[in-house]
Amino acid sequence: MIYYLQFTSKDDVLKFNKIATSYSFDIWVHNEDQMFDAKTLLALYTLPMNKDLKIVVEEGADTKSLFKDLDKLQKKKSTSKNILDNFL
Repeated sequence: MIYYLQFTSKDDVLKFNKIATSYSFDIWVHNEDQMFDAKTLLALYTLPMNKDLKIVVEEGADTKSLFKDLDKLQKKKSTSKNILDNFL
């Protein structure tokens, strides 16, 4: 299964890593030419900000709750961005 997302801050990376480490199956993050284990925080900090990244999960893994958690992470980012936009 594949899921797309972007990190816009180091806080996003930390939250994503916390989500990834709560699952027992392998989760990988791909950018254009590299692949990183989503459970390795140091590696995640080397990924580019504001670029599309692919989240890849092994076949057969139950990804429903993972993708729900990632959707929540993405919504929180867009909600806080919208709130800030109202002040600008």
